[in-house]
Amino acid sequence: MNLGRIVRMILFGFMAPGLAAQMSQQTPASPERGAKQSSRSSQIQPQVELKRFSLLSGISVDVSRDWVEREQIPLPPSPRLAPFAPQVTFLEFMALENPRMHSALRIAMTTNPFLGGDEVALDVQMHGAAGSGNGLADYLFYFFFSPPRDCLDGGSQAYKKAKTQAQLPDQTTVSPDLSIRTDCKHAPTLADFYSRELSPGVLFRATNGMERASGIYPEFYLTPMEKVEANGLTFYAFEAQGRMQLDLATVNHFNLPDEMEGAQADFFWAVGVPSPFPFFRDPQRKNVPVIQVAYAGIGLGPDKRDVFMKLLRHVHSP
Repeated sequence: MNLGRIVRMILFGFMAPGLAAQMSQQTPASPERGAKQSSRSSQIQPQVELKRFSLLSGISVDVSRDWVEREQIPLPPSPRLAPFAPQVTFLEFMALENPRMHSALRIAMTTNPFLGGDEVALDVQMHGAAGSGNGLADYLFYFFFSPPRDCLDGGSQAYKKAKTQAQLPDQTTVSPDLSIRTDCKHAPTLADFYSRELSPGVLFRATNGMERASGIYPEFYLTPMEKVEANGLTFYAFEAQGRMQLDLATVNHFNLPDEMEGAQADFFWAVGVPSPFPFFRDPQRKNVPVIQVAYAGIGLGPDKRDVFMKLLRHVHSP
């Protein structure tokens, strides 16, 4: 064997393992192996961790860990609004907030104020004119995003004072109508922000002997009613899209990010029960309490429907 052939054999012995390894790396994986790798990859993708908030009755909602519960607050409505609010009794109430999303969520158990109606009647009622006393904006105002307590107290006192003066015997003329508007001062909190976006104040008035207290509502667009079936529950959901854009002064006062200038508030409310919804008295299901869910969010688009629907589908009944 000559010297050149010996050298070639020695070099091939050193190079062969490296060539084999390179060929192995370049060989395409089989479909089965690729599928297994894809499956393992999908299994290790991080999932959003949820936490559960529950009422004493067992009604609960699963939300992301960004949500926190506000301190315990009295059951709505406020004593200043109770005489004028829709006739419904609140049994339980919980207020959650998400500072990262600048959102607010309210969950309550109440008596059923919709007995004797049906889907059509509920839809008509909630799409009634704001200030009628029973519409969507009114429900949000009386129960979920009410004015600050000191504003309600001041408005009520101013109304009583004006009413007393109008009834003094030395008055030559007494107007049958009386209207006292109070614009509120709102603290830089999420609760006060959405209270302001729903109604900047409260209006106490008497007309033809009828006394009322209502919100001072800006323009809202009310979307069509939606029926949602989830987790054995039937919900009827409504939305009020704010039409007013935030100015920089409002953004700064409520400590919102600068990019929220021009954003709009979006309000939602849903009422539900374990299916079917009890519009009529059922001897087998007497006095069924209902679940009321309200949500408020904000963004550069007015529609937060997907966020609310996702929250609604995470509500559970025991």
